[in-house]
Amino acid sequence: MDIKTLQQDMIAAMKAKDKARKDAISALVSAVKKVAIDEGCREDIPESLVDRVILKELKTVKEQID
Repeated sequence: MDIKTLQQDMIAAMKAKDKARKDAISALVSAVKKVAIDEGCREDIPESLVDRVILKELKTVKEQID
């Protein structure tokens, strides 16, 4: 998944007034941007980085639930 798709999904959630979905996607976008800055590729964020961050955040949430 690329960052533009995430941002479009966030906009769609805002228009639908789905606060929970918007907050979740917003957190993902923020995490992706943070990692991109740390790795020095802020302008051109590769899909592999986005996928890696999504998997990491998913793992973190599953651990918190357990």
